[in-house]
Amino acid sequence: MRQSEDQQFGQQTDQYPEYPPQQRTMTRQQQREIKTDTRGVTGRWLVETAALVLLAFVIAMGVRFFLVEPYRIPTGSMIPTIQVDDHIMIYRLGTHLGSTPDQEDVVVFYDPTDIFPNLVKRVIATEGQTVDLTPDGYVMVDGEILYEPYIQPGSTTGPLPPEPNLGAPIEYPFVVPEGHIFVMGDNRERSSDSRAFGPVAVSEVKGVAFFTYWPVAHFAPLR
Repeated sequence: MRQSEDQQFGQQTDQYPEYPPQQRTMTRQQQREIKTDTRGVTGRWLVETAALVLLAFVIAMGVRFFLVEPYRIPTGSMIPTIQVDDHIMIYRLGTHLGSTPDQEDVVVFYDPTDIFPNLVKRVIATEGQTVDLTPDGYVMVDGEILYEPYIQPGSTTGPLPPEPNLGAPIEYPFVVPEGHIFVMGDNRERSSDSRAFGPVAVSEVKGVAFFTYWPVAHFAPLR
């Protein structure tokens, strides 16, 4: 039997129900709420991103101040280990915590002569050790000739006249006082160091150099 048009329309209505006006209004309201939530998420993301950037900046500044610091070499006193205008990294944390540099460390410290803001030299002896210079240009520490593969080939180590206004000449053998280090440049004949201005107080040491990062050809750990 053939169905009436009403029955046909009724079947279509059952298959494809139309939402009443109240439900259509509610759906639009829900859409607005979703858009509002999306804006809130975007705002929180921007705030969190800005906070992370600020935190990264604070950490970077803290690392620079407490852990490492870049430094440019102004003179040739450390050739061949470090060249003029090399850029090195110094490790600061150890000296901030009160530890002392070890023998053979390369250190950066405040220039006692005030010619440069800082100087870089190698630790030859630490507190309590005795430094002496032999007539043929060798360094002795505690009675033994120091093995120095790092010095400029052909260099000899002799005494230096004292820097003006920095006291009397160093008399050898010299005992390094407590809380001090005795430093020399690797380029002995082109270095003003503890032979001229005396031992350096550990409190004046800014840090221990550990890496050359520029120029790229010199990129390497310091020894």
